[in-house]
Amino acid sequence: MMARRALRSVSEPPDPPAPPRIVTVRRLRRRRWHRLPGVRRLVALRRRVEGRLAAAAKLETAPPERFGFRFVDASRLFFVTALFHRWYFRVESHGLGSLPAGPVLLVANHGSHVLAWDGAMIVTACLMDAETPRLAHGMAEHRLMSLPILGKVARRIGAVAGNRAACEALLRSSAVVLTFPEGVKALRKPFRARYRLAPFGHGFVHVALATGAPIVPVAVIGAEEEAPLLANPSWLARLLRTPVAPLAPTLFVPLPVKYRLHFGAPIHVDGPPTEDVVGRHVATVRSELQALVRRGLACRRHAFF
Repeated sequence: MMARRALRSVSEPPDPPAPPRIVTVRRLRRRRWHRLPGVRRLVALRRRVEGRLAAAAKLETAPPERFGFRFVDASRLFFVTALFHRWYFRVESHGLGSLPAGPVLLVANHGSHVLAWDGAMIVTACLMDAETPRLAHGMAEHRLMSLPILGKVARRIGAVAGNRAACEALLRSSAVVLTFPEGVKALRKPFRARYRLAPFGHGFVHVALATGAPIVPVAVIGAEEEAPLLANPSWLARLLRTPVAPLAPTLFVPLPVKYRLHFGAPIHVDGPPTEDVVGRHVATVRSELQALVRRGLACRRHAFF
């Protein structure tokens, strides 16, 4: 009986396979605005931003998401800054090819008063103009990073609070870090003192000595004219809970100045982190950056073209 059942089960044909599932992709309906001039260029720019951002994030040995970076949000924000970079400020990058591989500490002069367009253009240039795209992490002031909107947006694009621990952690993961050693002192400068560097803080040299990362000075030409400072009332700063409250004639809209970024030669620092050694390195970097700013000003024809 058991043999007959086994023979019958073997002789019976197997069940026919299920028909393959046919997946149909619905073709998107063509809208009228698809015919508008420039739409293809915008789509191509968006794809280029996403591709270069993905390649830049892979160069870091530790995921940048640990400090609040989000790829989807960052790709959208970098798309916006790329539009300003290409068509509004028409940024020119000089010396970006000498940016070394591995960890780099960018030290730049601070000229944007209302919004940090100078920092946005530097990190966008590192992403879009460099032969190898790099994701530059801006070091922001603690009180600015604590703001509910600006702080969240800054973290999503890769910025971190300006403390040594975060900066050293990024550099040890082969990242690029951008810092403004003038700090908020640069935001209080009157228009007549434009492109004159304020005194530097010493924290960036301590970080460079601890990590061995080279320092690359970056001269930003154009940011001082984008929103000339009219006033900086302390009562408004207290109301907004910000270190400064600069008022410009254009409010939050920057003037369409032409940005020119000049990346200098890498500066390597060494020695014990004593007060004398650190002070000497700070003076050297500040002198190199001031000379780079002067050369950049001598090369430009006009602030707007």
